[in-house]
Amino acid sequence: MEKKVIFLDGFMIPVTDALSKTISPGILSGQGVFETMRAYSGKIFSIDEHLQRLFQGLKKIDLQSPCSKQEMKSYLQKSLTTNKVKNARLRLMVWQGKGRMRISIAAFSYKPFSKRKYTQGFKVLFSDIRRDEKAVTSRIKSVNYLPLLMAQRKAKARGADEAILLNRRGFITEGSKTNIFFIKNNVLYTPSLRCGCLKGITRQIILKIARLKEIKCKQVMATPESLLEADEAFLTNSLVEIMPLTFAQGKPVGSGKVGPLTKQFCKAYQDYVKNDLSSRGTFKT
Repeated sequence: MEKKVIFLDGFMIPVTDALSKTISPGILSGQGVFETMRAYSGKIFSIDEHLQRLFQGLKKIDLQSPCSKQEMKSYLQKSLTTNKVKNARLRLMVWQGKGRMRISIAAFSYKPFSKRKYTQGFKVLFSDIRRDEKAVTSRIKSVNYLPLLMAQRKAKARGADEAILLNRRGFITEGSKTNIFFIKNNVLYTPSLRCGCLKGITRQIILKIARLKEIKCKQVMATPESLLEADEAFLTNSLVEIMPLTFAQGKPVGSGKVGPLTKQFCKAYQDYVKNDLSSRGTFKT
């Protein structure tokens, strides 16, 4: 079995369990940001948007990147080719080490959830861990990820797939790894950025698709009851794309099945990805 490698501070080094855990969000201490990307057939989707958000995050915490965006693109593509993976998840991290800025890239094969899971949908629970909507870390993908990891672990221990976090005022912010959307009377709702949720890349694409399809969309201060009373709902991130949300707090959302608008967004998002990737070639190192 071929040994996988991680890009670390300019070098490709063999992956070990110890190294992988040491430089993982939530485990790594200090200041820094990370991005999780998905590659399809050797092409990294929304790479420019991910890198733009990473650089914006660094700026918000007064850190300088150790390399340029163009260099990062080259490193990301090199990580794919060196590990011989085409359908992959990539984790890019930039953080403040002892006296210097550091960068790592991990590229591993990605196996999506089964079709059955997308048909069944996720079950979620509201977490007792709160997000501080005024904290800078609530608006960036910070390596200080431990509270979100804890929320997810608690939810999974209780039989759920994902945890939904509220802010200090009791409004829905996001999932531990996802943004959240829900639908009521054919209107699409999602928490406002003022609630403290991350400005997700997939979240932005969904908002764009809604505009193109002339589906009314509102960014709101949503209470837990808003989700529990919704007709349908779904979760988004770069890896799962769009995951239907069918049960919340042990109760069905709407009919407890994947709703018609959710199906429409799933298809539209997949078409968006295909069109985006076909419009450009693989980045050359």
